[in-house]
Parts: sequence; structure tokens; C-alpha cells
Amino acid sequence: MTDSWHFRDEWLLRAFSGVKAATPQLIEQFRAEKKKHLSHALIDSGALTAGEFVKIAEQAFKVKYYPLSPEKVDKFAFSMVPEKICRKYEIVPFEAGDSEIKVAMSDPTDLNAQADVEALTGRRLLPFFSLPREIESSLDQLFSADTVIFDLLSRVEAPDDIMVMGEVKNEDAQDSTVTSPVIKLVNSIISQAYRKHSSDIHIEHEETTSHVRIRIDGELKNIMKLPRHIAIGPVVSRIKIMSDLDVSNHMRPQDGRTKLRIGSAEVGLRVSTLPTSYGEKVVMRILDQRAAEVPFEKLGFAPEVVAGLDKCMTSTQGIILVTGPTGSGKTTTLYSILNKCKNETTNVVTAEDPIEYKLAGINQVQVNEKQGLTFAAVLRSVLRQDPDIIMVGEIRDRETADIAFQAAMTGHLVLSTLHTNDTISTIGRLVDIGVDRFKISPGLLAITAQRLVRKLCPLCTEAVAEADRDPAVTAALAGHGFEPVYFHGFGCKNCEGSGYAGRTSIVELFLPDAKIKELINAGAVSDEIKAAAIESKCLRTITSDALWHLSTGQTDLAEVQSFLDIRKSAPAPVTQKAASAQPGAAGGGKPVVMIVDDDPIMRMLLKKFIEAAGYQVREAADGEEALTAIASGAQPDLLVTDINMPRLNGLDLVKGVRETLGLLDLPIIMLTTESSDKSQELAFKLGADDYIIKPFKGPLVIARITAALRRAGKVK
Repeated sequence: MTDSWHFRDEWLLRAFSGVKAATPQLIEQFRAEKKKHLSHALIDSGALTAGEFVKIAEQAFKVKYYPLSPEKVDKFAFSMVPEKICRKYEIVPFEAGDSEIKVAMSDPTDLNAQADVEALTGRRLLPFFSLPREIESSLDQLFSADTVIFDLLSRVEAPDDIMVMGEVKNEDAQDSTVTSPVIKLVNSIISQAYRKHSSDIHIEHEETTSHVRIRIDGELKNIMKLPRHIAIGPVVSRIKIMSDLDVSNHMRPQDGRTKLRIGSAEVGLRVSTLPTSYGEKVVMRILDQRAAEVPFEKLGFAPEVVAGLDKCMTSTQGIILVTGPTGSGKTTTLYSILNKCKNETTNVVTAEDPIEYKLAGINQVQVNEKQGLTFAAVLRSVLRQDPDIIMVGEIRDRETADIAFQAAMTGHLVLSTLHTNDTISTIGRLVDIGVDRFKISPGLLAITAQRLVRKLCPLCTEAVAEADRDPAVTAALAGHGFEPVYFHGFGCKNCEGSGYAGRTSIVELFLPDAKIKELINAGAVSDEIKAAAIESKCLRTITSDALWHLSTGQTDLAEVQSFLDIRKSAPAPVTQKAASAQPGAAGGGKPVVMIVDDDPIMRMLLKKFIEAAGYQVREAADGEEALTAIASGAQPDLLVTDINMPRLNGLDLVKGVRETLGLLDLPIIMLTTESSDKSQELAFKLGADDYIIKPFKGPLVIARITAALRRAGKVK
């Protein structure tokens, strides 16, 4: 029955009930033809012109017509309402004021749409009427992949020139969703990660959004938030094309590799995809050649460790085992040793899976187990190549271990890695694999167990006040012969407020002597070997090395705490400065607003208004002070910041909060005397959520703050 069909703009029937051109018979015909919109059916049929139609609608519903187009839509206003709501109600927010928001609607009488928009934006809705086709076309363009990506690109740093070396040129392999903006976006992500010395890039998906995170100094940081349909579609497709993966297969994990030229540097990229419930997660490992060229002297090892390993490197035979978990810097250590050992008189051969970095003057062999080229098979062949030094990427099984130790006892210096927690347990691990004890003891030169910790920033390192030091730690430092003082970084512009810059290794070193080797042969348990090694000073423990790094100011207590085998003491007293930096220090669970302004009078006025509204207040005199406090853990629920400030201005503060600290969801309101469109546009591009121009009215500021907190889910 035709009565069952309803137009999307059924509300217009009241307006055209008295219009001769819109006869009941014509409307029934449109129902029978299942026209989507009555408005366009009337205009397309010639019953009414567009001008006549608009005039009738304006008179009937007392609402103005707005000739909508994407170019007329303010990006800030549009960003305040999610796509799901815009498409549900056929609306386009196109202009936002201090307390009002103008919205083009196909049905300006829809009270549900008005209520939802007002709740989301915290502003009173001013409805305008636009033709459904104008709204549909504008939504498609504004939410299209290219438009969204161009908008993203306008808010990130320009990418370095990136060239994919040996990229597939077969047009059939190209995904149609991959366009020039997508290529620029992926290049921007990679170049940003490279500039920040990141080791990995993660692209992860949630129900509606995706996050780009990079691992810097061992910690993941958010750098970008993408619409999920963009991330799981064209972005993932572009990465797959770069690494020669199957673009059409989304249901199985894939691994690939590619080489890039970023500026003048050649960088490897190891790509892994994994199907998840919300799309394919992508991890890209950045293989920077600079990591393979770290001189041995710059690894950050203690003098005792350097001296011990130097002595081993002069040996013509024996095995050096470098142990530790994944990502502890084992490969970098091995490459540094190889670079130090190689010369014109030595033949150095490696067996690796995979070969991550190319080393000049060294013969590198790629293991390929699928083709029968295992570590053991490669080692057998290598031994017939008259090697002086052999590096085995990893000892995984008995056969490889047997051949490695046999080579170590027959005139070869062997280097390899093993996954164990400490040096002494490595012996038990080798026995568990199946290596005979009588082979282990004669061939073993040294075992190291290492971890990576973050280094303190050299520009903002200071000694921890004596009153704040942990007595157990200072006692341990003195007991190991070190100065009873340690350091921390308070954060600065150089380290982007984190207090850290780069990483260094803490190392446990085991150099077995004749007595220890006798214990190994006799089948002694790990505790016996460890006790004997400490007594004979064959073992420099990871606790001792951690304390050395702590006392020399290379790292802080938080980084090495888990490696200190000392008596646990009560936490150090919290100073007044530290107490003020704790989140929610004022108690009560009220939302915390941080005011950042170099004008103390302005801070006082704002504080008065905000506290009267029932919120907690924290203050900072400039952007650097605010960034340091937030990086230290004092994250507010909302940030109100001036633009023009000494040391670090408001725009750089917003950039630091969004990009450096990765706080993409922290609401930020800019406060300034500048009313220019350019200034506001720049603030929004960097990540500000709202903009208040001085002088202001107290109730208006509170209304904007409350609306921003409501959008962030901090208040109801």
C-alpha cells in the first residue's frame, strides 16, 4: 500500500496542504514511486521551482533557508557533532558562536535533533532549513576520506621527503582507496616517528576511532587520532602496498618488509598486521641504520663491564652470550662488538633471522627455515668458510647450541643471544635445551644480561633533595662504594617535559673463572653458582650496575627500582611541591581546571569564577610550567591557557600536550586578546577545543568550561 511509504521530509506536508501544485493525487503518485524526499520530488517534477518551494517552507515554519555548501561550513562548528548524529538527523552545523550554534537541517522541527545537538555542544541551536540534497552532498564531501585526511594533514607537520625503494608498480596490486592524500598521511606518520627517534609505530582501532602511537624510549605515546573507517581502509591499504602484502586479505596475519629513503637516510620498515575485532592492527618496526653503528664505547656500559668485555674480545676462541628479553638492546650490543672486532685480518660471518641492518666488512647470511636454511645448517656451512668470528642471531635449539659451543672450542670467537632473565639462569637454560655441561664450561667466556632504561635529560637533571631520598637506596649506594646521591629530571623544552632523553643499558656481567667452571661441570644449582660467583667477584650483578647508573646521574630511581635487590623501605616523604603536583590534590573528586596565564591578576579572576562554579583549580605561570606539571602526572580535566606567554606560549603548549604527551582527549580552551580569524584557526588546527577572547564575562567562561567538561564526560 502506498500509505506505508513515508518521505524523509514528511513534515513538509503541512506546509503544502494549501498549495495547488502539490495535489493529493501527485503526492500519492510520489508515494507509489517511493520517492525519498517530497521536496525534491516536487522540484524535479516541475510542480514547484526551488525558489517557490523555499519561500513556502520559510513562511510555513518561520525558519530561514540556508543555501548550504561545504565551503560555507566552519570546521570548528562541524567538528562538534559526530558523523553518526549528522547523518541520523540530516543536519550540518555550519557556524558556532559563544553560546549558539547554527545548524542546517532538512527538518528544522525535529526536537530530538535539537536536544541532541545542544547536549553535545553546550550551545543553543539556531535552526536553518536546507534542501536534503544539499545536506547529503555536503555530508558526503565533508566526511569523505580525502577531505578528512586533508584536514588531518593541515594539523600535522609537513612530512619529510619519503621514497619507497622498489615499490610495486603493478596497477592490479594497487588498492583503489589509496590516493595521494593517504600517501601523504602515511608519510607524515612515518617521518614524524623517525624524527622523534621512535622504534615502532602502532595503528590500533576502537569502535569509532583509531589511534596512532609511537614507541619512544620504550614507552608508547599517542600522536594522532584517526576516524576508524580511514585507518582500517586506505591507511592500512597504503602500508600493505608499501610492504608488498596482500591488500585484499583482511582475515589472516601478514608480515612484510620495505625500504624507505627519508630525506638522505635509508631506513628499513618491518610491517606486521593482525586481524582484531575492529580491523587490522598494524605495527611497523623502524630499522634505523644508526642503531647498528653505535660505537661500543657509547653503549653506556660501566667501566668494569667495558673492561671485562674488552678482555673477552681479544680471545681467539670462546663464546659470549648476550641475554635479555625482546627489546632490551641485545642486537645493538652484538653489532657494536662486531664493529669493534672487525678488521682487515679477520673473517667475520653472521647468521641472522632476519638481517635487520647491513654491516660493512661483515658477511651476513639470512636464515630461512622454510627452505631448510636453519641456524644449525648455516653454522655448519659457515665453519667451512674459515671464519675467525661468528655471530649467531639466536640459540633456539640443541643442535644450534651444540655447534656454537663446538665452534667456540675449536678456534672461533662466537657471539650469540639467548632469552633468559639473568646470567646465571642461562646455564640452566642451556642444560634444559640439551647442551652437555662438559661443553658449556670450557667454551664459555662471558654472559651478559641487559635491560634498557631511559636516560635523564642532560639539560634538566638535578640531585634529589636529601630529605626526599629513600634511606634504603642511599644505604645501598654507599654499600656498593658509590656516592649516596641520585638524580631526577624535572622536565624542560629539550626533553619536551618528560625529564628523559634517550636510553641506556644496565648490564649484569658474568665472567666464569676456573672454580665456577668446576661447579658447572659438577652440576651445581643456580644458587650455588651465583653465591660462588659473587664471592670470587666473577659476577657484577644488575643491582650493582643499576646503582652505578643511578649514582652517575644517567637515570633515576623510577627507571631502576625494579632491578634493585635491596630492602624495601617506606616511600620517601612527599614534599609540598610534589603534593601540589598530584592529581586531585584538593580532594572531593571535583573536575580539575588548570589555568595557564603569565598575568597573576587574570589567574586570580579566573580562579574566583571557576571555584565559585564548584570546580578545583590549578595554576601555572607559563606553558613550560604547565607542560612540566602535566608530564609529571598532574593531569587536569580541562586546560584554560593564554596564547602570549614567556618561555613557552599557549600554541606550543597545546602542541606539546597533543603531540608530545599524547593527550588527545584533554579539553583545551584558548584565552587571548587576539580576535583575528587566523589566530583562532591556528589554535584549532593545533588541537584547541574552544576560544575565548578577552575581556570576557565570568558566566560566559563558566558556561564554556562546563560545556567542554560535559562533552568530555567529566560532568553530567
